[in-house]
Amino acid sequence: MRKLHLLFISLTCFFILSGCQGKKQQPIDEGQSFAATLNVGDFSIDFLNEDGKVFARWELSKAYTGAALLPDGDTLVLYGPEVEEVDFYSLKKGSVIKHFKTGKGISNVIYLEASAEFAVADKAQNKVRFFNEIGKETESVKTPDYPMAMETDGERLYVATFKGAKLSVINLKKHETEKEFDINASTAGMLLREKEKEIWIGGHGKGDKPQSAISVYELDSGTLKDQLSAPLMPVDFFENANGIYALSHGTNMLYQYNSSKKLLKKIEVGANPFVIDSFDGKLIVAGFDSEKLYWINPETLDIERTADVGKGPFVIFTREKVT
Repeated sequence: MRKLHLLFISLTCFFILSGCQGKKQQPIDEGQSFAATLNVGDFSIDFLNEDGKVFARWELSKAYTGAALLPDGDTLVLYGPEVEEVDFYSLKKGSVIKHFKTGKGISNVIYLEASAEFAVADKAQNKVRFFNEIGKETESVKTPDYPMAMETDGERLYVATFKGAKLSVINLKKHETEKEFDINASTAGMLLREKEKEIWIGGHGKGDKPQSAISVYELDSGTLKDQLSAPLMPVDFFENANGIYALSHGTNMLYQYNSSKKLLKKIEVGANPFVIDSFDGKLIVAGFDSEKLYWINPETLDIERTADVGKGPFVIFTREKVT
């Protein structure tokens, strides 16, 4: 009888622990290259190979809106403003390996490789919070309302606030704000160009006036250098040897500029696209409403392939080679 009682206790503990660890997902082989979409309409992730075929699909139990793959090529960071923690998944295990307890409000997370820490934008507290690799909060810096887009050059963190209409420049050694620039409200999308000492910022616009241009600011002074026409609502950027690409979700347009900011080409792609990246030598764009991933020739802007993904693809992350 005592043995049966112990067996019952053991099984109960096993099921409790299994529930805490979350649902086991399909493991992703370490040698598998992929482009993946985080789909916020049905809380899923689709993994696609170089041929555009979905070879794995993760059904998620939390309302994640952001994802980032760490430099190890295996650790996937998932977060969202309605989620109480930042979750870390191992792709090869298909399971959660750790959590950072943050509370709700997390709008962005980036890994700062030089200092082995995480910068976490918190729109509930209007702060950038810094965590070490074991999840201890070590520093925080106050920002204007709704910090969201973030970029870093390794020494400074550039933070655009969605509602605060400011770009904060945070010194990463001192963990303090060096300066703030005035920018447009409702910002979305940011491209840091270190050699050119400039930063490109897109956005949605304010009220009933959608944004129709990309604002280019001088990094040192915060001076507005240029405004590039990109109607309507430029929200994401990508740069490679062929130029700079801007994606405008209000008109479903992809624009290509050269290094002198001259418009070279443009093409309509998808329905309500939000994100652009690169994979296997091609540009890839996710159509939020069309629920497709598009492969685009970076030189001609021809759409070469499409693939169906889940509802509301909002983030792309890729892995081409794990070292």
